[in-house]
Amino acid sequence: MQITRPRAILLAVSILLLGTFILTRRGAGASSSAQDDELAAARAAVASVDAYVASCKAAKEKYGYSLDGDISVVRPWLAIGGRPDATLLEWRHDNKRRITHVVNALERDEEPEVTEAYGDNILKLNLKDDGDDARFAALVPEVVAFVRRARAADPNAVVYVHCKSGVNRAPSLAMALLISLDRATFVEALAAVRAARPSCRPKYVQAVAVYEERELGRSTAPALRDGVDSAGFCDLYYGLKEDYSGGDAAGERWRSDHHHAK
Repeated sequence: MQITRPRAILLAVSILLLGTFILTRRGAGASSSAQDDELAAARAAVASVDAYVASCKAAKEKYGYSLDGDISVVRPWLAIGGRPDATLLEWRHDNKRRITHVVNALERDEEPEVTEAYGDNILKLNLKDDGDDARFAALVPEVVAFVRRARAADPNAVVYVHCKSGVNRAPSLAMALLISLDRATFVEALAAVRAARPSCRPKYVQAVAVYEERELGRSTAPALRDGVDSAGFCDLYYGLKEDYSGGDAAGERWRSDHHHAK
């Protein structure tokens, strides 16, 4: 049977569309599979305090501080990372990845160029690297309100949450933001920040787990909610970071009491 030119064109277009559909489905399947893997890893990590500590040690061993200079996009409206320098201004004026607001978790000011560029769109928290759990809990509503205002003023706003290296304070705050604004569970929030920035090992997980239960009315990380605060957590993985500020062995006391209770 002879195929006319119009039919040949129609057949070619149909084949092209079918191929595109198959590739798209495969891509979606791969993406879904990756998300499933991240969620499974997060669920395993929150099964116990020791499992979470082990997951943090694995992240430290594999990535260390190699991603300190990277800006990691968690959501279209949220990015996390380390303390920025003037290169952040490249994101200030790039319409495709424009960072409009900054949350500075550090106890120090931004670089002068960043301060000049962002001005009142910077929220400084003065949060310690660990041992500051009560302040962390008190700051979360302030950070949520800051991000809400930013997004209300500009639907395309992107907020950059940073600490020194982007491995602890920034992802801890990002998890709280995802719980509040996206209604994500603790497990989903942990999976999201680790997918975006695999070097992260948040210490303020007890405070975030408590926040999840208050916000969502349920807990997906009860072992961490009932575990140790950030200083005690440092004692459990002493050596993960040389400048940890635990020192009272609260984590080891918790582990001893926990096992004796069993």
